[in-house]
Amino acid sequence: MTTSLILPITTLPKNLPLDGAIAITLQDGVMIFRASQNTQQRIENLLDKREETPLTETEEQELDDFAAIDDYLSFVNRMIRNNFLMTRMIRNNFLMTSESSLAKDWLSEEENEAWKDLA
Repeated sequence: MTTSLILPITTLPKNLPLDGAIAITLQDGVMIFRASQNTQQRIENLLDKREETPLTETEEQELDDFAAIDDYLSFVNRMIRNNFLMTRMIRNNFLMTSESSLAKDWLSEEENEAWKDLA
């Protein structure tokens, strides 16, 4: 498995509220981190404005910063999801191995003979 590199974020957007900027949802038993509704609305406003008129340098930087944050959230979500899937795969493999081992007939005459003095 390869891990993609993620570039460091040097600044946060000035309009990014530090509280409530990220929403957490549950998907298939895994927490998923996304931009909050307010953050998404700000991004949509900037994109809509860019369609009508050029953004200021500050607004362009803000949009770029939001893109970097989105990259981080995507990276975190991938790492969490991959870890969850790997853990589930290992657990299922262990359970299948245990099940086949337990399915053996451990109560054979030879076993009974070997353990009779311990009873």
